[in-house]
Amino acid sequence: MLKAAFYTLGCKVNYYETESLKGIFLQEGFDIVDFGVEADLFVINTCTVTHVADRKSRQTIRRAKKLNPEALVAVIGCYPQVNPEAIRALPQVDLFLGTQERLSLPGLVKRRLQGQDKYGGISSYDHEGAAFEEMPWLKEQGRARAFLKIQDGCDRFCSYCVVPLARGPLRSLPLEKGLDYLREIGRAGFKEVVLTGIHLGLYGMDSQDRESSLATFLEEAVKIEGIQRIRLSSIEPADFDEKLLEVISRGGKLCPHLHIPLQSGDNFILSRMKRSYNTSFYASLLRDLRGSIADLAISSDIMVGFPGEEEKHFLNSLQFVRECAFSSLHVFKYSPRPGTEAATYSSPVKPEVQEKRSREMIALGEELAQQFQEQHLGRTFPVLFENKIEYSDLSCSSFPRECLLKEEKITGNPLIWEGFTPNYLRVRALGKPDWRGKVKHICLKKRYPNYLEGSEPG
Repeated sequence: MLKAAFYTLGCKVNYYETESLKGIFLQEGFDIVDFGVEADLFVINTCTVTHVADRKSRQTIRRAKKLNPEALVAVIGCYPQVNPEAIRALPQVDLFLGTQERLSLPGLVKRRLQGQDKYGGISSYDHEGAAFEEMPWLKEQGRARAFLKIQDGCDRFCSYCVVPLARGPLRSLPLEKGLDYLREIGRAGFKEVVLTGIHLGLYGMDSQDRESSLATFLEEAVKIEGIQRIRLSSIEPADFDEKLLEVISRGGKLCPHLHIPLQSGDNFILSRMKRSYNTSFYASLLRDLRGSIADLAISSDIMVGFPGEEEKHFLNSLQFVRECAFSSLHVFKYSPRPGTEAATYSSPVKPEVQEKRSREMIALGEELAQQFQEQHLGRTFPVLFENKIEYSDLSCSSFPRECLLKEEKITGNPLIWEGFTPNYLRVRALGKPDWRGKVKHICLKKRYPNYLEGSEPG
């Protein structure tokens, strides 16, 4: 049996697409193995949002060929879609596809294994007739939470962003098909599903049905039996219309955790980025959301070192981020992307200044995350547990040994379980072998840098 290994870089959409391809290759008779072992086929799902992502993609491609020089190396995703010549120039690459027609990959691989010189290639997007490429949901996903991609593409063209070039125009999974997948997820026993998309807030905007929208989808999704939680991957600030705010504010199965990209806390830089809001709009949105949703966690993305960002702009951004009191923060340094407007801007920020600002913003993000953790100490929350760490292998956990020693009476080796609250607090607790994929009520007792320690009440 041929062995196939997969590696994913980038966003949750990429993760979903990789898992879908794994399932298809399983159906085609391949044995799926970990990426770090020798395989007959390596599939690398790439990201190109920054030059660092490009570099990591190239490093992973070279690593795959070193693991087995005789293996086929297939490269898919955003990097070859945007820069196919860069991928074609890599001697380790045997075939490649962009962000379309990936369901043809098993056929390409089989023909190549049969000796046909099929290299692959890139299809340009037809912005008038582009269709949603349905990467089927398969229950073999390797996590306790299910992921479902319901949207693809972006047409906003922020000045720094290569995503519209990599992903094409807005496309949506038809509502009824999406609900069918959710029913399958519920029947398969998953307690939580994460809805993903490149521009998720514009789900349905490409449909001829004027009533089609993310709010409409969520109104139907919460009715699906079996699923206890529905989490949204990321929503742009300008996409929170009145109906979506009303649906999210109802709570229920919708998790009180929203990832709302900010990118900068300075209005001059936001304008240069061609973002469709200012800090006043963003602050008002956060007040409305927090005023209607209890225990809401709001995480965000922030960029430092954008062309023209002077010290005063950065300090404005730093102060605004502090005022927003995010639960967590993803910080990244600006990277010029070929084909974007910002790549032509003058006044670049020196790398050493970018690095300094990045460290300062990351430190602030860690401070805000600590404050958010501390607000929840002493309270009990439902936690969906996903991963376990064996007591016999403490090297992969910072869980305090003294806490473990108190649990010696547990039959067999006690297990450290890790999972998340509805508002995405990472929690570790001692539990039993069957806790994976189950929801347990946990009292949060102690804070550590990246998680909260807790235990079942009583």
